[in-house]
Amino acid sequence: MTGIVIEGAARSFGSVRAVDGVDLTVGDGEFFTLLGPSGCGKTTLLRMIAGFCELDAGEIRFGARRIDQLPAHTRDIGMVFQNYAVFPNLTVAGNVAYGLKARKVAGAELAKRVDEALALVQLAGYGERWPHQLSGGQLQRVAIARALVIRPQVLLFDEPLSNLDARLRVSMRAEIRELQKSLGITAIYVTHDQEEAMSVSDRIALMQSGKLEQVGAPADIYRNPASRFAAEFMGTTNLLSVGALRPEALRLAADAPAGWPRLAGVLVRAEMLGPITRLDVRLSDGTLVRAALLDDPGRSMIAGDTVTFAYDPARLTVLP
Repeated sequence: MTGIVIEGAARSFGSVRAVDGVDLTVGDGEFFTLLGPSGCGKTTLLRMIAGFCELDAGEIRFGARRIDQLPAHTRDIGMVFQNYAVFPNLTVAGNVAYGLKARKVAGAELAKRVDEALALVQLAGYGERWPHQLSGGQLQRVAIARALVIRPQVLLFDEPLSNLDARLRVSMRAEIRELQKSLGITAIYVTHDQEEAMSVSDRIALMQSGKLEQVGAPADIYRNPASRFAAEFMGTTNLLSVGALRPEALRLAADAPAGWPRLAGVLVRAEMLGPITRLDVRLSDGTLVRAALLDDPGRSMIAGDTVTFAYDPARLTVLP
């Protein structure tokens, strides 16, 4: 396994600077996520690592080996795409074996490695099925098995769960994380979904306009955003004149210590979402504050009620 070093990576398309001088180090065996809105450069950067997009400047190394000038098929990567890219005219086993055949692996060794890869993704016994007989989640597992069977140094994921329904996305992201962890392989994962990024990543690089906005552990970026963009993109936040405050940092004043600062306003909306109730409260200066409270069957609030919140000053993030 190996780490990845990116130095001064840049790429433009016409007048658009898609990746703008990115410096980044990914540790050996790390699950690293490139996160950001559409057009921020995350997919272009992933494609540069994969060899599908040339660099205008900079270099990329896997360990001590520079790879940005090598053809894609010699970089020793496995890649999982958003649309699965499964061949409909090949069986499941045929799809998984595709990369091995290109590497001249044959016979008993090929069959053994295909079976091992399918077992890793919980598809043992599915080798003779055809893609049209599989669900979306199973197709994505086939794509992952095909990436893993060549035993790559680095595994790349390009929005791999975007085409799945919400429930399946949650279960599949957990499976991907556990698989990566068990293999100890270095992985780079691209997504625009903040919750997905926080759930699977060792570290996240938050990108905006081709640059790195903030790099760190998911909890660090969420709790200590380095900019207004980071605070707003990494989940819901309340931007007050004195800083940023996450919805879960607010408590009803009656349940908080006497010394905590207070915010009072009128309830605009209450949404009961199972274990969490979300409240939107309009302060006297017009600011809309959002809170997230644990469900309390004994509590009843309706639009128009006066609500007073309190918060621990230590939970307030002062933004530059």
